[in-house]
Amino acid sequence: MKKLFTMLFVAGIATGVFAKNDEKSVEIRQTEPAKVMVAFASAPEGVLTVKITDADNRLVLRDRITKTEAFAKRYDLNALPVGDYSIEVSDANGTLRTATFNTEVVVKPLVFTRVTEMGDNQYRLLVSSLESKDVTVQIYDGDKMIHTEVIDNPQGLHKIYTINKPSYPDAISFKVTASNGFEAYAASVK
Repeated sequence: MKKLFTMLFVAGIATGVFAKNDEKSVEIRQTEPAKVMVAFASAPEGVLTVKITDADNRLVLRDRITKTEAFAKRYDLNALPVGDYSIEVSDANGTLRTATFNTEVVVKPLVFTRVTEMGDNQYRLLVSSLESKDVTVQIYDGDKMIHTEVIDNPQGLHKIYTINKPSYPDAISFKVTASNGFEAYAASVK
């Protein structure tokens, strides 16, 4: 009788270990805002089903996978509207793993720039660059460039420029160009 309980106990532990290994062998990862990867670290047992549903639980994609070895498959959802989606991976025994993700692309400005008129033909330029190592500042009086300079470390730049005898005081503008391709014109704000 003691052997029977020991065998049942060992069988229960082994079943639990195998169940955990099945769950860990499935990975769902969002690789880009609108791309998801499903990966199996080991060969799946039988046919797998991947379902992707939208926020209203409508099926947008169903994929049947019959692989006999470890694999990774990517799903591109760029053609779908931006929003929340759920993905479920299941086999004949039920759901193996689920995940939710959002396809919204969050774009952060690479460079922020602002010009403020200080009075007496003085202008304050603020530049904040998260990625660029150098920024070119050009100052225009109307359509005529009157000053240019390259700033090596524009992170947190705060500089006051004095324009002597501007031809068009209401038309002073600054062009900020960063090495990463960013380009913006900023007119003074009173």
